[in-house]
Amino acid sequence: MRAAAELAGAAPHERLLDLGTGTGGFLRELADREPAPADVVGLDPSAAMLRRVPRLRPGWHLIQAPGDRVPLPDGGFDVVVAGFLLHVLEPAQRATVLSEARRLLARGGRLLVVTMAPPRTPALRILAAPVLALARRSEGTLAGLRALDPVPDLELAGFAVQAMRRTGGGYPAFVALATPVDG
Repeated sequence: MRAAAELAGAAPHERLLDLGTGTGGFLRELADREPAPADVVGLDPSAAMLRRVPRLRPGWHLIQAPGDRVPLPDGGFDVVVAGFLLHVLEPAQRATVLSEARRLLARGGRLLVVTMAPPRTPALRILAAPVLALARRSEGTLAGLRALDPVPDLELAGFAVQAMRRTGGGYPAFVALATPVDG
């Protein structure tokens, strides 16, 4: 999540929404950065996950709601983050969440997505192949291991990718920063 926080580049005056915040991993990374944004919302449909989020900074809060129906106003955020969310969704759900993220972005805002990436080396790809095959068919816990290049979904949803990184530490991941094509 360090690469995601760096790429997001959220300034103190910006409002940030973390869609699918889970246990607040991205929020913890962001809270350790100075200066951190003053106004941050973590959103997740699971009350159990939200209960596991550690104490937040002043001005930061949590909302229990699904990422495809966010009860917040249009254009209310400078940065929207979807970390380790899109790859667990089916294509239609991804499109809906990305449309919702676009609705929530202020003019000039940016979207940051983090998805699982396949292993880089041939040896690791061979070792991981059975698990990744199960993950592609899973709707349970293993779905979190599905690899997904987010660029096609972002472009289909009307975003232009401005920067992309691939991380290797921890979970291999794609980290993409995108902006609405018309915004």
